Amino acid sequence: MLQKVFHPFDPFVLLFTIGFTFMGIYFLYKVIRWIEKLSEEDKELLINNIFTVKTWQALGETIQESLLHKRIFGVNRRLGFMHMSLAFGWFMLILIGNIESIYYSGRFFKPIFVSVFWRFFDPGASFPKAVYLPGFAFWMDFFLLLVISGLTLAIIKRFRSQWLGLKRTTRQRPVDRFALTALWLIFPIRLLAESATCGVNGTGSFLTGTLGHLMASSLSLEPFVLPIWWSYSFVLMVFFLCLPFTRYAHIPSEAVLIFFRKYGIRVSKESPGFTDLSLHACSSCGVCIDVCQLADSLPDRRIQSNYFIKALRYKEPSNVQWDCLQCGRCEKICPVELEIMPLRQISRKDMEIGSKATISGHNGRNGQKHRILYFAGCMTHLTPSVIRSMTTIFEQSGSSWYFYDSDGKSCCGRPLKLAGQIEGATSVREQLEADFLASGAELLVTSCPICYRMFKEDFVLPGITVLHHTQYILELIEWNRIKVNPSMLKGAYHEPCELGRGSGVTSEPRKLMSKLYQSDATPLIDGLCCGGSLGGPGLALATRRAVARSAFNDITLGKPDVLVTACPLCKKSFAPVSDIPVLDFSEAVVRSLILEPTQPESHRALKSSREIPVTAL
Repeated sequence: MLQKVFHPFDPFVLLFTIGFTFMGIYFLYKVIRWIEKLSEEDKELLINNIFTVKTWQALGETIQESLLHKRIFGVNRRLGFMHMSLAFGWFMLILIGNIESIYYSGRFFKPIFVSVFWRFFDPGASFPKAVYLPGFAFWMDFFLLLVISGLTLAIIKRFRSQWLGLKRTTRQRPVDRFALTALWLIFPIRLLAESATCGVNGTGSFLTGTLGHLMASSLSLEPFVLPIWWSYSFVLMVFFLCLPFTRYAHIPSEAVLIFFRKYGIRVSKESPGFTDLSLHACSSCGVCIDVCQLADSLPDRRIQSNYFIKALRYKEPSNVQWDCLQCGRCEKICPVELEIMPLRQISRKDMEIGSKATISGHNGRNGQKHRILYFAGCMTHLTPSVIRSMTTIFEQSGSSWYFYDSDGKSCCGRPLKLAGQIEGATSVREQLEADFLASGAELLVTSCPICYRMFKEDFVLPGITVLHHTQYILELIEWNRIKVNPSMLKGAYHEPCELGRGSGVTSEPRKLMSKLYQSDATPLIDGLCCGGSLGGPGLALATRRAVARSAFNDITLGKPDVLVTACPLCKKSFAPVSDIPVLDFSEAVVRSLILEPTQPESHRALKSSREIPVTAL
């Protein structure tokens, strides 16, 4: 036995070694390629941050997410336990096996197969035979049981996903199913191998010892021990050989992604290496499928982010990037926090489908200086009632304002960006930036969440505060620049994707609702897309209407008298499917407005930014 401990080897370990070595070499190559294909700016971020505290932060996040799967627990506890038990349990089996082999062999440096197959090389004679004491054998059995419990849930998820809180499970590629079969076999075979070994030697703990004793009581185990270990090594080899080319590439890739992301590297056209890394890091967990509102409208189409990422990674011919609302629900819930929307925009640029639209900025200042610029946006011009309402609100507040795009010829550029036409969007941004800054304005107000997000995220406007009109109106009410009389009607608020989930503007519209309606029937659900998104040019009108109808039914479960939204596009989308009035916030405010004589220009001139915030100017 001592000879086995100090010189552990058997030919069956070569199968595992081949598979594990191949996987290690392949991913070392992939990491090098990912780094090579980073932009010079991102390479500099990598070099400048690798020896900083960010590396330790990334290590902590890797433990939390790659092993413990903290984010998945936040989405679905059963799914989180399944992933955690498999990842953390397997890691602990290797770690404890390594510690045990060091303890009994006295050798710190040794081939990794020694730790993986330690129970074969030392079936337990080196430790006390009190099988229920919490020693090495106990903890090895404990974590093996943890892994098998997770494996059981994984099998249930594949055939009865509803039991784990998922409406549907992901559809697998043939090679994924092959790797999945190998993964499912690894731990049951390991249990049999360790139990048979312990049964022959009369060792083991509560799991392997008990099962080994039962097996030994009914048949002679010695002829089966070595074949079972060969089987275990074989399925490990198969899994590791398949891993780089399947969904399970996320296991090592996610850790690399966490480190790169912590250093400040993000998805961009200039860094295809990080894009490729992101595609490999997708775990194909399937949570993005359930939250996609198109899953029910187009049940036979594989258009969700899970399938979109697979199509990109394996370079499969597909136009699924166009069949997407780009509402961001999948990106928000993604446990790996993949930048799915930028990935779609880059892929659309690469596909170059459709004509190159030309939308230009527009000098709407008329050569004058203005304290407040109002930018209605393309979609708002399609709902002129919103513009009329905002005009009334500006006039009632006595604000010194100017309607920048009154002729309807200006665009923020986001439709171009969503279509992947980055250069066109950049050109529009540069024109508008220059014009806004030259206007002398201190405040830019827009009624369109799409414009708001573009101005906040992409534009550089030093000295100019950007507000959505819900934020601006709330400021006006709180500073008594306008007064409203709450309605007795019951209202429900629909949160637009770009405003809430996209830009984080969630509290102000809800506060405004409380000032407009005495009864709020707003449901506690994440913002649902209206179906009219500019991000889905490939979607048919019937599909959009189906999405709108489904969202409307969910939002109005509380039987409101009126539906209030903060986006002109959402208003247009819900109106055809609604049996109650659909209002923009500006319209709802005007309905409740206590009209007063407009304040004269001399009164406005007395107001300074020191007395009241620029938002009330």
